[in-house]
Amino acid sequence: MVQVKDTSDYPYLISAAVSSIGLLVLQIFWYFTNPLRHIPGSWAAITSRLPLFYESFSGNRAQWIIEQHKRYGPVIRIAPNKVCVASDEGVKSIYSNKTMKSTAYDGFRYHDVKMCIALRDVKSAHTRRKGLLPAFSHQNLVEMEPVIRFHLERFLGWLEKFSDSGEYIDCFKWFRYLTFDVVADLAFGQQIGWAIPVHNPAAEDNQSTNSNMLSELETVGLVPKRNDRPRVDILARLEEVAVKNPKEALSPEEIIAEMMEVLNAGSDTTANTAMFASYELATRPDVQKKLHSELAEAFPDPSEPLTFAKLSQLPYLDGVCREALRIHAPIPSYLERLAPEGGLTIANTFIPEGTIVGMQAYTNHRDPNVYPDPLGFSPERWFDPTPEMKLNFLPFSAGPRSCIGMNLGNMQLRIHLGHIFRAYEVVCPPQTTPDSMAHVEFFTIRPKSGACDLYFRKRKE
Repeated sequence: MVQVKDTSDYPYLISAAVSSIGLLVLQIFWYFTNPLRHIPGSWAAITSRLPLFYESFSGNRAQWIIEQHKRYGPVIRIAPNKVCVASDEGVKSIYSNKTMKSTAYDGFRYHDVKMCIALRDVKSAHTRRKGLLPAFSHQNLVEMEPVIRFHLERFLGWLEKFSDSGEYIDCFKWFRYLTFDVVADLAFGQQIGWAIPVHNPAAEDNQSTNSNMLSELETVGLVPKRNDRPRVDILARLEEVAVKNPKEALSPEEIIAEMMEVLNAGSDTTANTAMFASYELATRPDVQKKLHSELAEAFPDPSEPLTFAKLSQLPYLDGVCREALRIHAPIPSYLERLAPEGGLTIANTFIPEGTIVGMQAYTNHRDPNVYPDPLGFSPERWFDPTPEMKLNFLPFSAGPRSCIGMNLGNMQLRIHLGHIFRAYEVVCPPQTTPDSMAHVEFFTIRPKSGACDLYFRKRKE
């Protein structure tokens, strides 16, 4: 008896084969017609967005991009339409007043109102920044120092309790409580009290994030409270501008959006940097000893106020802060722009107009030609920095779109670390290891384990 084969699946197999061949032909066509085909990269990255998507989703994008640069050079493709640069020339060319931001920033909104970071063209961003500048002036920051110190003193009270009990603290959590309290007070003139768990049970949750905190602020009606403030805060400064110079003033909706940006950017990034700096010092007793010696010499009386005016003049503290920002850049990875009219030529490579192009601080901060022994934590390297070191130091981005709150962040970091390491010795417990503190990056940087347990032991004077 003759057996008849079942051919019912043949049309599907033929269709799948034709589709696969068609996709292959299309990929080959895109490859040979892509105006970026002269720029190297892995075959997977130059033909598909999947590698970049996967590395971004896994939190490994910054490290992956470094590996691509090591293999393919200073100008590479990390996706079919995206170029990444690791070159001195790129800092001034890419982050200039001629380049627009890409659509990647469109999501930075608050109730459909764009934050300053989301404004793509330089002109509109300049107008918004001009309205924000009075709130971040040097004089205004000086007036805010007592606010920072108020919340820090409360935080130091908790450190003393943990020291007395012999417990370690999770710095990933606690530094967020501190900086969120500080920034909320600086922004709105409101005392939220996240560093007082006994008064705020929600703060006990180890998984608390700034998004949770912002939601709670809205729930209790503190976004924004615009009257009867006891002192001048950032929100009040912006409202003053609206009265004195209406043409440069932000709309009420824009003010609220910017306050949300201040809360997110100003608290999370500073908290991470303070945490990683504390970890670095805990693992390097010799460096920690030098910092404490400098602080003790500058402030021999433990009860003496540690003023920012004096802290900002201490070279070793400055070096510690800069090394923490260099090795653990708070926003380490790829910041996109669009190549301007006429394109760009960087490292002898032409990047056509309209190309999505960017750099990442994570790569520049680890360039051994700029920073010898780049993974070493060496505050002394900043005693006499070279022009190349200054140019490639990008923790707050660069150019006209750099972080408007960088001076506030630097001020907080020096005040926090100065007070803590003047009074405490910091030690790692066994569970805090290089592996647990390895970087993962979801726009901002954080430890892989999601925790940073450290002992803070009160020094005996």
